[in-house]
Amino acid sequence: MLKEKLEKLVQPEIVNQILATEKERILLFCEEDGKLDLTVSKAGGRGYVPKSMEYPRNKDGGPLSLLAQINFSEMPHLGDFPKTGLLAFYIDYFDDLTGLDFDDQTSPNGFRVLYFEKVDEASYSAEEQDKWFESVNEEFYPIVDGQFRLRGEVVKQVALKESYDFEQAYGGEFYDVLDAWTGEDEGKMDALFELDCSSSQLGGYPFFTQQDPRLGDEKSHHDTLLFQLDSEEGIMWGDMGVGNFFINREDLKRKDFSNVLYNWDCY
Repeated sequence: MLKEKLEKLVQPEIVNQILATEKERILLFCEEDGKLDLTVSKAGGRGYVPKSMEYPRNKDGGPLSLLAQINFSEMPHLGDFPKTGLLAFYIDYFDDLTGLDFDDQTSPNGFRVLYFEKVDEASYSAEEQDKWFESVNEEFYPIVDGQFRLRGEVVKQVALKESYDFEQAYGGEFYDVLDAWTGEDEGKMDALFELDCSSSQLGGYPFFTQQDPRLGDEKSHHDTLLFQLDSEEGIMWGDMGVGNFFINREDLKRKDFSNVLYNWDCY
């Protein structure tokens, strides 16, 4: 179906070039599912944090909030991603930028990415975590309103959005490439852009409402989309924005999540 749509917009050799960028991702679906266990895949709520470690906090000692967590035993497998274990993303809801440091988007002061090989240790309970938040008298800026179970499905995706990945795939800047493909036909350009919608996902190609922070870096260390959470009912980044986390592919293979780049933007 994608090939047929592309053939109506660009020349056959361009169709083949686009299809050559095809890669798999895990598309994530958010589903309301009542009270959720601490170890399930979900967005929002309270997560699994074993009592053998300190709960993640910001530079001022305030607790970070669970944005989302992925229990890989519940997900279909995606190449280079873990097959088991739990990957959690925490950000600072007491900060109006939700922990994003524009001067250093890998700084762990306002966000944390945690990976647990197993989830068999005793965790801080949801009630214990609730009390830490109740003790902080500051403005709160939640991205996720409530909690949603995350279900995953492997689907394919091609590079059709402005990003570092796009420039690496086609060897040119986004609008220059689209102009060349379409003969500067704005209708065709819009149609190409709309072939790939923003989504919540693991892996694949990212989406930005503004600009990929990795652009301008000829060889970005954070070359792989680790996780992306899109705005939808109950989830809102500013004005219908999107949040994403990037990692180096070799770090991902080693299950080393200590160097992750965090970004979010909105319209």
